Amino acid sequence: MKKGIIAVVTTIATLAAPGMGVAFAGTGNTGYTVQTGDTMYKIAVANDVPLPALELANPQIQNPASIYPGEEITLPTPYVVAPGDTLYKIANTHGVSLAALEAANPQITNVTNLQIGQTVFLPIPVSYSTPSAPAPSAPSGASVSASSVSGTSTVSASSTTSQNTGASISADALLRQNILNYAQSLIGIRYAWGGSTPATGFDCSGFVQYVYAHFGISLPRQSHDQATVGTPVAQASLQPGDLLFFTDTDSYASQYANHVTHVGIYMGNGNMIESSSANNGEGVVIVHNVFANPYYTAHYYGARDVLE
Repeated sequence: MKKGIIAVVTTIATLAAPGMGVAFAGTGNTGYTVQTGDTMYKIAVANDVPLPALELANPQIQNPASIYPGEEITLPTPYVVAPGDTLYKIANTHGVSLAALEAANPQITNVTNLQIGQTVFLPIPVSYSTPSAPAPSAPSGASVSASSVSGTSTVSASSTTSQNTGASISADALLRQNILNYAQSLIGIRYAWGGSTPATGFDCSGFVQYVYAHFGISLPRQSHDQATVGTPVAQASLQPGDLLFFTDTDSYASQYANHVTHVGIYMGNGNMIESSSANNGEGVVIVHNVFANPYYTAHYYGARDVLE
């Protein structure tokens, strides 16, 4: 870590009660503007964060090998391990999947034996870190909040009122971000007709069902049934985490009243993540500019929000 960050961590750690880890926001740079010649690797090294954590914190960047000057990059949230912490507990507290947290921290060689004071990087922006209830005031005008439910503390320069407002605004955004992070952690798993686990491979609806089940959201098994749950969403109102449905993509379509035979997860910026049978069963992949793709636009059925 850089000396400035170490100083911040040391100061904040003294404010936390025993057994409370600290996720800190507003204590340093939380974002970065890409400069000419930058790569994700160079940005990660310059900011002392693991490259996987940086990439997972920026799901809007569909090709990490191709970033552009002026583009805004979000830095992942550092968290200081406290007594009693486990990766599972940290992940659960901050609404991050365990798989994404492990993938974001390859520097942790023994995930079952975290060290007190060790820094774990949450693959989410600091604005998405779990807000907490107010606690005693901190020096220099910063406010310290501690949650009796989560067992964490969050230190920021914002007021308690602002934090509480942010909590209600960001809860849905946090869930959607985590769904995308988890879905992307499955990229490369091969396509398998009827498959619904990483071990068997995924078909399109098996992939979607598996991802949402990880967050306690139960969906029907097949795409034509998934297209009947949740709330319809107009294309202009799509949010990351909404489901996109397509009709007549295989010979079984006529068996279903709505003819829906394919589903993917909308990622924002016109992109979708799906399990695809194309290209000899390439499996979980990202489709860029889905609404500019003649095949997908010709078969597009509609979208549903299944998180409400």
